[in-house]
Amino acid sequence: MSTASGLPVVDLDGHVFEPDSLWEEHLDPRFVDRRPRLVRDERGTTRYELDGRMIPAGTGRGAWVPEGIQEASAQRDGASDPKARLVDMDAEGIDVAVLYGAVSLGFYALDDVDLAIACCRAYNDWLAGYCAVAPDRLKGAPALPLQSFPDAVDEARRVVTELGFVSLTLSCSVGDHNPDNEAYEPMYALAEELDVPVGFHAGGPRFAYHRFVDDYPTLHVLEFPFDIMFAAATIVGGGVLDRFPGLRIALLEAGSAWGPFLFERLDEHWEKRPGEMRCTRPPSDYLADGRLVITCEAERWLPHALTGLGTQSVAYASDYPHWDCEFPESVRKIADRDDIAEADKAALLAGNARRILGPGLAA
Repeated sequence: MSTASGLPVVDLDGHVFEPDSLWEEHLDPRFVDRRPRLVRDERGTTRYELDGRMIPAGTGRGAWVPEGIQEASAQRDGASDPKARLVDMDAEGIDVAVLYGAVSLGFYALDDVDLAIACCRAYNDWLAGYCAVAPDRLKGAPALPLQSFPDAVDEARRVVTELGFVSLTLSCSVGDHNPDNEAYEPMYALAEELDVPVGFHAGGPRFAYHRFVDDYPTLHVLEFPFDIMFAAATIVGGGVLDRFPGLRIALLEAGSAWGPFLFERLDEHWEKRPGEMRCTRPPSDYLADGRLVITCEAERWLPHALTGLGTQSVAYASDYPHWDCEFPESVRKIADRDDIAEADKAALLAGNARRILGPGLAA
């Protein structure tokens, strides 16, 4: 499998969509009455009912995908059907896809820890079955009950050692904890021990969420990069990569062209306020060893990101099958460009993802 240009492709951030049958088949029976449900709101658009709450809100403050969560998140049958996904991967030229969820990305926000643990385990078991259809091509990244880091660490160990998942998943904040908080450190230590990366997916801080009423497009434009920029700044400036020298991190679903600006600004503050950041080197130095990658899609300013961050720091992601993905053209829109060198295309389409994923990619 390859693109028309002969380049292998690893998708570092694809998505699935949780079918209703997942909970009936996999959720602990004690929680079946409180299982996530796909329902329709008063306007007839699809939402999740989760422990008495309708999420995400379709109208009002912080309104999200007014057309409906299923309609926005599952625009291809491959969202829940692995065989259909493989057909689409072949059409787009993707060899391997690392898979994240939809509603499961928010389970860390449930108030009931036991319910969160049960929902995460059920989702992870379902995703393992989805990936088992083609384990050389479909790779899982888990939902974790981050409101209880000890339980999240237990589940993270299970999904890697028993289910064969290739990455861990963290939110860009959990409650009052930023990614450089010591609460995160057992997860970083486990990632080093298991030799898997950590994927930070947009979500957690909800920057600007309360500033927008019935204005999903502008909110979406801002919220995802704000979350990921926050994670990047706190991870690097907070000394996480110093304290965990074997840790590998992927920053997901926010584009990449903001990266040169942010790291230049971090460098400026490190230089002019010496000793106040917890990192021991200029922040941009932490890009050079390739342990931190930022995912891109088919962006206009991708050459700027590659120049400012270094070729080793940008990796392709499809965001399939969401409303804003470029299926079936996202790989071609990178592979056919004449403003990116062939060696750089090879690095961002597969080489950097392979390095970040490490041994799990071959499993």
